[in-house]
Amino acid sequence: MKFIRSTKCSLKFATKHKTNELQSILTEYGKVCNIFIDHFWKNGTPSKVELLKDVVDLPKETWLSARLRKVAARESIDMIKATKERWKNKPDKMKIPVHKGKRMYVSCTIADLNDSEESTEFDAWLHIASVGDKHILDLPIKFHKHFNKIACIGKRLNSYIITDKYVQFSGEIVREQYSNALNVTTKTTLM
Repeated sequence: MKFIRSTKCSLKFATKHKTNELQSILTEYGKVCNIFIDHFWKNGTPSKVELLKDVVDLPKETWLSARLRKVAARESIDMIKATKERWKNKPDKMKIPVHKGKRMYVSCTIADLNDSEESTEFDAWLHIASVGDKHILDLPIKFHKHFNKIACIGKRLNSYIITDKYVQFSGEIVREQYSNALNVTTKTTLM
């Protein structure tokens, strides 16, 4: 049996310039998500396979790339579905969801974790590209004990949750590997 475990790595080592640029991307991403949410709420939610060019090009006043607009549209669909599922028994309380521009869910088409071979201060760089408006970011990542544990016993997934404070990584773990790792940890701490 497989399950997912997540861990967060801080972005406190990023420069002020990188932090400001990331905040600009997150704000624009939130704005685009809200355009999609408004449209899908009024006109019906398409399936993710129906996200073709005419749908992805709905936000006219944005500098986000088509690739990131498609990611925003997918997240908007998920937000609408979650809202409808949550309030299905109390439809009078159902309200249109609002994306606050504080986080974005991206895959390896937008961000990629690369080893930090040149730097001795950081373990990796989260390379963010294909954003639009010539934005390319390399955010410094320092691994910690929990990240390393998940990396040892599981397979890191190529999707990330990015906020202005941290990056959340996820790993797929097989139950047997997790149980074995717990036994080793328990034995080590008892000695």
